[in-house]
Amino acid sequence: MPRPETDCRRERQTAQRLFEHALLLIARQHGGDPAQAEACRQAQQQWRQADPCHEAAFRAAQQAWQATEAGSLRNALALPPARTGTPSLTRRRLISVLGLAGLGLATGGLGHWYRAQPLQQLSLRTGQGQIGSSLLADGSQLALAARTEARVLYYRDRREVLLAHGEIRFDVRSDPDRPFIVVTDWGRVQVFGTVFSVAVRQTGMRVAVASGRVGVWRRSAAREGTTALSPDIALTAGDSADIDHAGLRSGHVSPDDVGAWRQGWLVFDAQPLSVAVERWNDYLATPLLLERDAALAGLRLTGSFPIARPAAFLDALPRILPVRVIRSPDGPVRIQARR
Repeated sequence: MPRPETDCRRERQTAQRLFEHALLLIARQHGGDPAQAEACRQAQQQWRQADPCHEAAFRAAQQAWQATEAGSLRNALALPPARTGTPSLTRRRLISVLGLAGLGLATGGLGHWYRAQPLQQLSLRTGQGQIGSSLLADGSQLALAARTEARVLYYRDRREVLLAHGEIRFDVRSDPDRPFIVVTDWGRVQVFGTVFSVAVRQTGMRVAVASGRVGVWRRSAAREGTTALSPDIALTAGDSADIDHAGLRSGHVSPDDVGAWRQGWLVFDAQPLSVAVERWNDYLATPLLLERDAALAGLRLTGSFPIARPAAFLDALPRILPVRVIRSPDGPVRIQARR
C-alpha cells in the first residue's frame, strides 16, 4: 500500500495539473478573434461543469489571472482554441509570460484551492419506486425519496449537499464548526443540527422542518455570486417554505408529515396538482398524465394517501377536485378538467 505522504504528493500533483489547465483555458479565451474566443468559452464551460474539482480549480486560476496585469498579457497569450503544440509546452509558455510574480500568485491560488477541496465525497441516487437511506460519517442520517439524485461534499469548514432532483429528509448532527448546507437550483438551506426535508422539482423547491431551526436563501440572477448574511426566511418546527418562479411563500406543516414517504405515505398540504402528479410518478410504473389545461393550473391538493394504493388516490381525486380520471388498459392514466 502507498504511504500517506505518497498519496498527498499525488493529490498535490493532480491539483497542480488541474490548476494549470484552468489557467490555460482562461488565457486562450483572451486570445484570437471573437469566434475563437466563443469556442474557448464553450469548451471552458463544459470543462467546469464536468467535475466540482474542475470548477474549484478554475476559480483559483481566475483569481490568479485577475491578480496579475491580465490586460497587458492578452497580446502575448493569443492562443487559439485548437491544440497548438503539446500541453506541457503551452503551459510553460503561459507561466513564462506570467513571470515570477504571476507564478507566485498562481501558487498561492493553488494552495488556497487545494485547502478548499472536499475531504469526502459521496454520490446518492434512488430509482423509480425506490426509497434509500445513508448514514454519513458525522452521524447525520439522510432518507431519500424515489427518483432522488444528490452529492454530499464534506469540507474542512462546512458540510454540503448538492440536491439535483427529488426529496431528502435530513437528520443532521450538530457541529458548530461545520454548518450543514443544502444547495439546489432554487436556493440554499443552512442548519447546524435539526430534522427537515428539502424537495426539488422542475417547478420549484420546498423546505419543511420537523425540529430545530433552518435558514433559507433564494437563488436569483441578481444575487448570483453574493452571500447574504441573513436568510430570506427562518423556519422552525412546523414551518414550511416554497420557492418557485412566483417567489417565496411560507406555510405550515405537521412535523410528523416531514418525510412521511418513509412510512409509505404521500402527504399534500395545498400543493399544486401538478406537483402531486409528479410525486406520484416517482413511484408508479405507469405514469399519471396531467393534461395541459388552464383549468387545472390553479388546483391544489390536500390529503394523505398510501403509496401502495394509487388506485385509491385516483378514486378519491374526482371527489376532492373538479377533475376526471380517464383509465386506459395499455396507456397512462389521464387527468382532465371536469366541465
